[in-house]
Amino acid sequence: MKRNKIRIGFVADYLNSEYSECLVSGITTCCKERNVELIIYQIGKIRPDANASGHDYQFLAVSSLVNEHNVDGIIISSGTQLHGMSKSAYTSYLRSYKPLKIVSLAHEIQGIPSIVCDAKKAQEALIEYLINEQGCKKFGIMTVESDSKEMNSRTEIVKEALKKNHISGSNIVIWKSSFHYASAYGLLNDYYTKKKNLFKFDAIIAMNDDLAFACMDFCTQRAKLRIPNDIVVTGFDDMQRASFCTPTLTTINQQVYYQGYKAALTLINSINAEEVPLVQTIEAKAILRESTARNLKGKKQFSAGDYITMDSSQEDSGNNRYSVSEWFNKRQQVFQAAQMDAYIQDDVAIEKVGECITKKINMFGIQAAAVVLYDQPAEFKKPFDFFNLPAKARLIACYDYSSDAQLTKFKHVIEFNPAECIIPEGYLDYSGEGLIVMSLFRNNIQYGYILMRRGNFDSCVYDLISKAVSIQIDESFEHSMRIKTKVAITEGYNVINEVTHIDYLTGLKNSRGFIELGDTALKYSQAMGQSGLILYFDVRNLNRINDEFGHAAGDTAIKAFAEILRHHFRSNDIIARVNGDKFAVISTGLTVDNYKKIREKVADECNEWKDSRGQPFDIAASSCFVMFPSLKDGYDINALMERAGLSMEKEKA
Repeated sequence: MKRNKIRIGFVADYLNSEYSECLVSGITTCCKERNVELIIYQIGKIRPDANASGHDYQFLAVSSLVNEHNVDGIIISSGTQLHGMSKSAYTSYLRSYKPLKIVSLAHEIQGIPSIVCDAKKAQEALIEYLINEQGCKKFGIMTVESDSKEMNSRTEIVKEALKKNHISGSNIVIWKSSFHYASAYGLLNDYYTKKKNLFKFDAIIAMNDDLAFACMDFCTQRAKLRIPNDIVVTGFDDMQRASFCTPTLTTINQQVYYQGYKAALTLINSINAEEVPLVQTIEAKAILRESTARNLKGKKQFSAGDYITMDSSQEDSGNNRYSVSEWFNKRQQVFQAAQMDAYIQDDVAIEKVGECITKKINMFGIQAAAVVLYDQPAEFKKPFDFFNLPAKARLIACYDYSSDAQLTKFKHVIEFNPAECIIPEGYLDYSGEGLIVMSLFRNNIQYGYILMRRGNFDSCVYDLISKAVSIQIDESFEHSMRIKTKVAITEGYNVINEVTHIDYLTGLKNSRGFIELGDTALKYSQAMGQSGLILYFDVRNLNRINDEFGHAAGDTAIKAFAEILRHHFRSNDIIARVNGDKFAVISTGLTVDNYKKIREKVADECNEWKDSRGQPFDIAASSCFVMFPSLKDGYDINALMERAGLSMEKEKA
């Protein structure tokens, strides 16, 4: 079915950041105004950090769904991706999305319409304000140790602005942190411990708000300084917390919401064959708040026109400020989503998992969702550059409350080619808030993807739901595999029992029967995650019995020992006479301590046998064991039996 509306995509690394959330708000607003459909792709990092742990590289599989079959063009969050790769490599990566129309956010990419933010004038205006209006003379700069051009540029702008305002290098201290709160707090703590008497700053300028919060907390908690009376602190990014912390934080607002809106408008115009500028610049603003509001002799607050402004309650909707009730509501949403994995069922067959998932997501309140599983799960033990979509996938769950007809339309699993469409057309409505698409994976296994309508939920909610769905699918696959394995093993038992693999003298399995049945049993143990022992027995002095009392007496001794083994092992243990005077037992779940007890009982019964049967000879046996699985041989029956034989040779020696 051909689309009758323009559909665009937003390609982000992760959606659970305020930056991405604000971009999505701007993009969504523009799409609603222009009656344009929207898909939001969470692809993770294109180039994962070399030291990164975990399986976040699996998110990249969703990028293979960014194609002309699903969208007419994409907006890509270049700023977040260029932290981990060179600009040339990134530009080359974008070419893989041809022939789609592309708009780049946060970085100018040659030949691609780009929306960029210029924060230089806002930063310079903020520095002038700190010096001229707040009387700051000694500065600390909290920056990051990174190859991020954006972060390094921020730092250089601040240094140049300080120099321009005649602040000498001797009055500037620079700390290089990671991007995170704990690292910045630790750096300040080390500096303060070593140079407490030198910790006399008028201002600390942080390169993002998270670092600024660390600086504020350190100054008040450890250095016992009052903000802003003793020291002023500024940040960058204007996170939501900046207007709620105490004191509120002066920071740089990059007008991210407007960037998203402008990017969507540019892409829509480009798809409509309208001429669009290659580069559009949006000016950032410094937002003055309490963290820099010292009263110095009644001076009036400074203003620099378009680049610096006082905070007010009448901020534009793009700032997406929370009320207290909204905060509690989102907190409850996240808690509820986090509880979803508590209701995972491990006994749902994969054929029934779609119905189970639909109920869970539906009860949570997501207005539309669809779950797609690849025909076969794909295993990726290390990061990959590109995910090759399989030729067959199954839509196993789908509902959309925007149309009652669509609720009744989805009755059965639908097979389709995911390279041709993200899901078959007509099952979901992409308008309104748009649809988020995320990979479904568990550790290194890729199962498929999920689409959810974006609503009034915290961005973390979608991530938590996708993880819970992934766990449910993984458990269902495991359950189905256990059932299939159990059936196969049962059939294997029946087939083997029908074949004559029985020792003619004792009625036990012979060597061939033991190996075949034992191999099947060990595979079943491996599938079920079970362990146990393989025991090896050697009847002693059988040659002497044959020589002195005849072969009939030897046969009597062999049959007697076989009967003793039957007495002391379970009916589901595999007992065999594997060669002449040698016997073997596979006992799943048997421990070494229990083996020692059984060995003593077998020895006692052997000692009593001569007198109880009135025989002129006695019987005795040597024994040893090997454990399965072993580090070297795992569940390999042949390798384990070879080790058991070597152990018996040592035992006899």
